Amino acid sequence: MLDIKLKKPRHQKILLFLIGIFFVSSCSSSPTLSLDDSTGVTSTTVITNTTNTASVNTSDTTSLEDGKLNYEQTLRQQFQELVQWQDKCYQQPKSCRVEEFTIVGTKYHQALDEQISLYAKSNINSRLGHGKREVAIESITFDDAALVAQVDACIYDTVILYMDGFIFNDRVSSSHTRWTLQLDNNRWKWINFQILHRQYNTNICQEQ
Repeated sequence: MLDIKLKKPRHQKILLFLIGIFFVSSCSSSPTLSLDDSTGVTSTTVITNTTNTASVNTSDTTSLEDGKLNYEQTLRQQFQELVQWQDKCYQQPKSCRVEEFTIVGTKYHQALDEQISLYAKSNINSRLGHGKREVAIESITFDDAALVAQVDACIYDTVILYMDGFIFNDRVSSSHTRWTLQLDNNRWKWINFQILHRQYNTNICQEQ
């Protein structure tokens, strides 16, 4: 749950209205909607670990492995784009189009769309350069039949949220997370997100 720092008395009037969003929020600027779906930029750095990925071989006998490698590389690239896309939404929630990086009709899309809409109405946003979010990919698994991928990542978040120009939340957090993505018209989009473990005022991602 986010800590709230209200600087003006009138903000207390919308406190009860905003409290619902905190149950679906974790990191300060990123959506942290942990949904148990059955299908189960503020400065952002996405760190990819390729130590478990086989190197590309030009021989015909490894063509299948090369195909899988390219498949994973595409996911890593598009995952990074999605994270940056998401951060821009939190900088300018009024112009955010959640359907550009989530699949319409999923619980995650609905919950995130409601959160962004609430941020836009309440004038809550992050600012470029005021904190950062580092996302380190830990593992990737694929379900080729369902065109679904699962990305486990560690997130270190120091982004500051503002409301009407005043600090709304500046807590530092780090989390082990699990993202579920589905291929949609040759683009990987999010359909679910879970927080597996989270701590405040420390960077558990450095402990790995």
